[in-house]
Amino acid sequence: MLNFKKYKLLFFLFLIVFGLVLLVQQYETKAQDNLQSPLVIVSEIDGEIKAGTHQYLERVINIAEEYHADYLVIKLETPGGLLKPTQNIVRLILDTPITTIVFVHKRGGWAYSAGTFILLAGDYAIVHPEASIGAAQPVVVGADDVAVEKMIEGMASWIRTLAETHQRNPDIAEKFVRENLTRSGQEAKELGVIDKTVENLDELFLKLNIIEPQIKIIELTLLERFFNFLSHPFLISLLLTIGGLGIFMAIRTGEFEVTGIIGIIALLIGLWGMGVIEWSFLGIILILIGVFLLVMEVFVEPGFGILGIGGVATIILGTFMFEAEPFLSPELFDKATMVILGAGLALCLFFVIMGKAVAKSLKSKPNTGSEALIGLEAKVTKDLKPIGQVEVNQEYWSAKSLDGKMIPKKSKVEIIKVKGNTLIVKTKK
Repeated sequence: MLNFKKYKLLFFLFLIVFGLVLLVQQYETKAQDNLQSPLVIVSEIDGEIKAGTHQYLERVINIAEEYHADYLVIKLETPGGLLKPTQNIVRLILDTPITTIVFVHKRGGWAYSAGTFILLAGDYAIVHPEASIGAAQPVVVGADDVAVEKMIEGMASWIRTLAETHQRNPDIAEKFVRENLTRSGQEAKELGVIDKTVENLDELFLKLNIIEPQIKIIELTLLERFFNFLSHPFLISLLLTIGGLGIFMAIRTGEFEVTGIIGIIALLIGLWGMGVIEWSFLGIILILIGVFLLVMEVFVEPGFGILGIGGVATIILGTFMFEAEPFLSPELFDKATMVILGAGLALCLFFVIMGKAVAKSLKSKPNTGSEALIGLEAKVTKDLKPIGQVEVNQEYWSAKSLDGKMIPKKSKVEIIKVKGNTLIVKTKK
């Protein structure tokens, strides 16, 4: 007969090992299922196409490539935007090895002008059946008819090439530019200028046979929202105007410390918004300006803290111009932003306090040396004609009248300044 007590420990060890084997098998099966499930990165462009839009989408594509995503979905809703950012975004979409799906996703939504170019750049161009696309004729401000015609020819050729790249109807695509043609999603599908019409992401995944996808949504960070706001076309015009006027006023007045620096910063951000300056280059320039302002505040021209505050603010602005770590979540990035802004605020307060202390010391009289005599009362011991002698603090000093007139002995005078070993005085009223 089997002695259960004798083999009890061995029996329990067997149960533990068996349980661990089952857990490992279950984990491996789940991991294999996850590996087999396609990874889909989802982003969203909502509003005008501008420099901030390009910066956001560049980060999204970097994340998609780092994660080796299978698909990148760009949910699109835009009335159009600037040409330079549109070119950059189209280039990003065409160059990435990730399969891109541009989806005009809203009922009654639109992807006009720049949005149509971005739509046709995707590997899949998908539109809600009740959305609208097209109206892609460029608006050239202040140009003559010849320049406008050249621009239309160039844009028509570009959009035709994008359509042909993905075997879509190039003639209709060209009409989006030449005739400002617009079509609904359903009409565009029938004309063969887009691939499919769907109403939501679930239907999109179904029609593209993307089964049980792992979805990772990449949203705008707090800073991206701020810089996206700064790159608005109306603000770009304002910043360029402020920049030009600031630099002009600095040259005319010679006061470069405030108006000149503000003008340069506004001009740089305006040029970045237009796409003339790249993101990281702008960051480097702003950081250098910030360091210059701090050096001016601490070593060259200490004063009321204005240069120090401007330096700290400019360095922080420049730091945020560099690309964030791709795997850093937006929530963590926003918290790090708050920490940096808090540290910057503390430094600004330091410069305010230091500036007030410096200003107070500049206004106060020195307590030692000949400069401490300024403002004191003295007694004339030898007529000033205009040079003579006075007594102050039981000391005798050579003195000279301020206006060059004679001041008689025993008169009370006020010390105005010290010139070498001679006191410059005037009659005390």
